[in-house]
Amino acid sequence: MSTLNIQKNILNQNVGIAGCGEMGYPMLKVLLQNNINAFGHDIKPNINFKEFGNKYLHSKSDFFLKNDVILSIVRDTKETEDLLVDNDILLSKKHATILICSTLPITYVSKLKKMLPQNFTLLDTPMSGSTIKAQNGTLTFMVGGNKDEVQNIMPLLNILGDNILHIGDYGKGMSVKLLNNFLAASSVLATRNILSQINDFGLTKKQLLDVVKCSTGDNWFAQNYDILNWSKENFKKTNTMGILEKDLLSYLESKSENISNTHIDNYEKSVVEGIKNIPKVN
Repeated sequence: MSTLNIQKNILNQNVGIAGCGEMGYPMLKVLLQNNINAFGHDIKPNINFKEFGNKYLHSKSDFFLKNDVILSIVRDTKETEDLLVDNDILLSKKHATILICSTLPITYVSKLKKMLPQNFTLLDTPMSGSTIKAQNGTLTFMVGGNKDEVQNIMPLLNILGDNILHIGDYGKGMSVKLLNNFLAASSVLATRNILSQINDFGLTKKQLLDVVKCSTGDNWFAQNYDILNWSKENFKKTNTMGILEKDLLSYLESKSENISNTHIDNYEKSVVEGIKNIPKVN
């Protein structure tokens, strides 16, 4: 049976969300609300998973025996490798469709394709948007893969997002995501920096943000500052700021050594350090 035929009715297959954290948890809820036979799994137990009943599988083995379509939303390359490569049950399957929704270095994404069976369908589908967008099924997905493979997964992604962008071949979705995240992190750092200085200028947060949101300093973080549950976070490896740092390091790792400019390189490194030492705000 061809890969195309196997995937034809993707919404009728069991869909697994591996990594039910800030994004995966609401994405699983959205799939279940849309009557998709979806299942969740996470390496960190959470009391809230009880609401999913038998749709949450504590056992990694049970999870991979149950599902042939996997959305990988784990944190980094190590967790990705633990999930997908060090997995005899997955690797013994005749076929599986795997969507890489995490933000990972391009170098690793390319290597991953060689580590998984050639009869598997592997696409990079990194996503952008807050937890609120995940809850509402309005995420943006940047997709890398051949046209037929992407067409087959579109019905599933259309449930989870309202902007599904096929960027190009495998790896291109991740390339765009890394560049986008560098822009996003830069705006987060810049916005937090100016917010930390409002008292020195005799201003309130509202006075500043009201102007920024309708002026040339506008950005996504400023627009959503009051509704994001992490907008005032200080840096920790385990929180959203820590994930931003991880994504920035993935971007730097993915850059070609042939593309080098001392001033730009220093600027990019300063953004990483800035996120790690992000100014505190009240």
